[in-house]
Amino acid sequence: MFQKSAAVLLAPAIRNAMQRRCQSVISSPPTQKVSSAEKLVLGGGMFVSTLIIPAWVLYHIREYRGLK
Repeated sequence: MFQKSAAVLLAPAIRNAMQRRCQSVISSPPTQKVSSAEKLVLGGGMFVSTLIIPAWVLYHIREYRGLK
């Protein structure tokens, strides 16, 4: 009995939250062009930042295994 009344009370709140969230999406072309140099620098930074920790671990693997 309580479950039905809770569902009836919560359904409009959930529905309104979903509608508000979906209304904020704007699909349009970019307003400012990103230069190729900026793309290269940012892409390189992401590339290096994703590989720095695995490279560090592989470089120090002997120390981690105790084989100095």
